[in-house]
Amino acid sequence: MKYKIGFIDEDADQVDTYERRLRKKDFEVIGYKIEKGVTLDNLLSQVYNSNIDLLMVDFLLSDRGILDFNGDEVVREYQKIKPGFPTIVFTNLEGQAFPKVDNPNIVYEKEMTLKENIDRFTEILRKNILVYQRYIQERKDLIAVLSEKAATKGLDAKDKHSLSVAQFELQNLDKRAAPEAPMQLLNIDKIETLTETTKEAEAFLEELIKNQKKNDPKR
Repeated sequence: MKYKIGFIDEDADQVDTYERRLRKKDFEVIGYKIEKGVTLDNLLSQVYNSNIDLLMVDFLLSDRGILDFNGDEVVREYQKIKPGFPTIVFTNLEGQAFPKVDNPNIVYEKEMTLKENIDRFTEILRKNILVYQRYIQERKDLIAVLSEKAATKGLDAKDKHSLSVAQFELQNLDKRAAPEAPMQLLNIDKIETLTETTKEAEAFLEELIKNQKKNDPKR
């Protein structure tokens, strides 16, 4: 399976270099439109809309004067949108990046992509992607099963709790995504309350009509 990796670097030649290196290992690498004055928000939107499996970010982005922020800021802000998304910070100077990045475990030196290291590096990429995707798929599968059960048998209290937790965990991974579970199931308690109120109202109206008929035989 080919995985899609987004690579943020202000140097287009660097993007091309890593595209060639990782293409041989069955990864598709894409770059982004980076020009002077591009804002962090614009760049984050490009990344979000590119449907990637993992994000690689060059640490030193501001040295050419094109951008006024560095890789640690990109990662920090993107994690607010998609917490836990597989991310790697690339650098030639680990000692410079290490104190700036919130999670030091995502910092890798660019020499990891050289021929003698490339197999281990690509295995790291795959495992990061697979762990993240498995986490998502397990919750989507659970939501699908419970949604089908709700339509056929109904959900008990434990099912409702499991559904809510699974949806919360998915939503927490992507702050911009629409809920995976049907909205009527997520608001099931409100719906049940509304249903009971409706039944009570219908019963009241039926009783009212009966009384009116008793009082007015012509009706």
